[in-house]
Order: sequence, then C-alpha cells, then structure tokens
Amino acid sequence: MSQCGSFDSSIIEDIVAQQDTSITETFPPPNSSVQSRVEFAAKRLAALPATFASQGQTVFIHRMLFQHTNPPALQDALSTCALYALKNPSTQSLVYQNLEHKRNQLVASTDASNASTIHLLAAVQAFLLYQIIRFFDGDIRLRAQAEADESLFSTWTRQLSMRVRQLAPCQLDALDNALAPPIATKNWQRWLVEESSRRTLIVAYMLKGVYDFLKTGLDVNAGFRVSFTAQAALWDAQSESGWQRAGAEKEHFEIRVAQWDSAVALAGPEDLEELGVLVMAMLWGLDRTRMWLGYRYAGRYGLEMVVPVYPQILL
Repeated sequence: MSQCGSFDSSIIEDIVAQQDTSITETFPPPNSSVQSRVEFAAKRLAALPATFASQGQTVFIHRMLFQHTNPPALQDALSTCALYALKNPSTQSLVYQNLEHKRNQLVASTDASNASTIHLLAAVQAFLLYQIIRFFDGDIRLRAQAEADESLFSTWTRQLSMRVRQLAPCQLDALDNALAPPIATKNWQRWLVEESSRRTLIVAYMLKGVYDFLKTGLDVNAGFRVSFTAQAALWDAQSESGWQRAGAEKEHFEIRVAQWDSAVALAGPEDLEELGVLVMAMLWGLDRTRMWLGYRYAGRYGLEMVVPVYPQILL
C-alpha cells in the first residue's frame, strides 16, 4: 500500500500554476470532480517510490519477480528510491546528483528495441519511478528534466506495449468476458512478467494523464486498450503455491480498463488492491469509489468515509 502521508500538496499547486493561460481560456475549466480525482491519483502515484524502497513491491513491480530476475535497472532504482526517501536539506543536492546519475546510466545501458522482455520491463519500471520522483518532488529543475524525458519514456513504453501483445495476444484481443481462463493453466513466472508489464503500462499512462491534466487543465481520455488482473489475492501472492491457491479459490478478474463498469460488476471491495482502486477513482470519481469500497476498505486507500454525527435528541 502506498504511503501518502508526507506528500506536499503545494507541489500540485506549483504544477497547476504553470498552466498555459491561452489553453485554459480556450476550454471550459474542469469540474471539481475531475480535479479531485486527479489530485488523489497524483498523491498515490507520488508515494510509489517510497513504497518500493520500504516494501520492494508496488502496484506495478512484484517483489518475487524482482528477486528472481534481479535486473540491474531495478537494483539501481531501489537504492535510488531508498536514498530519496531519506532526503533532507543537507543531503538534497547529493540525492539529486545520484538520481541524475542513475537516470543517465539507465538510458546509456538500455537499447529498448533489442533488450530482452524482462530487461526492457525492468528498465521501463525504473524509468517510471524516476519520472514519478522528478514530476512530484517540487524542484523545478527535476520537473523540467522529467518533461524533457517524456518522449524517450514514451518510446520505451511503446516497445513494452508491443512485447505485451506478443506475450499474450489472445487475452488482449478477445476480452469479451471479465473472467479469464483458470489461473492454474499458467506458469507463475510467465504470469508475473505479463501482469507486471501490463500494470507498468497502466501506471505509465496514468502518470502521463495526471501530469498533463495538472499542467494544461485538459481532461484528455487516453483511450488505451489495456487489461490487468484485478484480483488482490493473485497479485499479492508471494509464492507459486499461494498464487495457485488464490487462483483456485478466487475469481480471476481479467479487466480491460475501457470496459471497467461491466467487468468490475462481478468484483467486491476485497478483490481489488491499489491499482484497481486507482483506476476506479479515475473513472468513477472519489465519492462513487468511496461508496463502492465501503467504510472497511475506503480508509486503506486514503478515501476515509466521514461518519455523520447526529445531534442528540432530547426527550
């Protein structure tokens, strides 16, 4: 679960302050519902590097795949995120230098067109973490560096998207049903690569949409055809036996983002983990998501429900 307690809300205000007035004057201002869901997503995304540093797992990086493959790109990203989490005024310049150095090493060592799928995945995941840090740190120079890297990062994500289609073409082209084939028919390591890739793409698209909205004020529907497994028990499993058991006991929700409403109708609050909640909040808004999750689950994702206090009736 992401850790959002230390996020400085003034960072969002700084990004919004950079909006081009010629754009904002041409289009009507976004309604408060869109603004609130984007700010919620920004806070949750900004917490992912700290989550990776403390837990070795996020909504798009699985701890066991990381440990099994041990890619240098994610090793560097883990140390960078851990160092960034300890940043203070005395160490800030050193932390920024390390971040820039690791980003440069990553770019110099990655040939996105020819890298193996697992190494491309790790490179995109590391780059995504660096983009999140730089977009939401609050430092103008870091933000400018992240903006300058958007084109290169988009190139890498397109390469990963093509690999995802090669890994699981049938799943992506024929998702008329929300329920995928039984999980027992799959290999766990293969599933981890497929699922991590798809989740990485979703978070990358979400980051772009969130930042572009804050920067321009425009609510642009990306319209991407991406699916992921919206079953917390499967993503949270830390062993193949646990994964197989979850697959046998739980429904395997293979959800396409573009078909969210019909697909999620079969799920309950206990089935979703943070990525599912983030997607739901972006599509439905915070109030509807909060009500769907209910009191027991909403607070886990920073959507605490306000319990009404009724005046005491004097008899």
